[in-house]
Amino acid sequence: MGIFIVALIGNVAIFISSMRLSTEIHTFEQKTFTLSQENTQLEKELADSESFLYSKKYQLQWGFERTLKPTYISDLPLASK
Repeated sequence: MGIFIVALIGNVAIFISSMRLSTEIHTFEQKTFTLSQENTQLEKELADSESFLYSKKYQLQWGFERTLKPTYISDLPLASK
């Protein structure tokens, strides 16, 4: 009878320990998922930033302006003839 009680107490202790570990694993999985989403968002922002800097470099190099200037027919000498 004594061995049965010791085995029962041992099984209950292992069950409680496994439940506690399961809760910790679930918490870590949630944190990992959140970090993964934040990482994805930061990667998108970095790609957008790099794309903007890349286009800004060529904008300055090729002389593009930030705003468009309208071209009128009266300003074109060949179009008015």
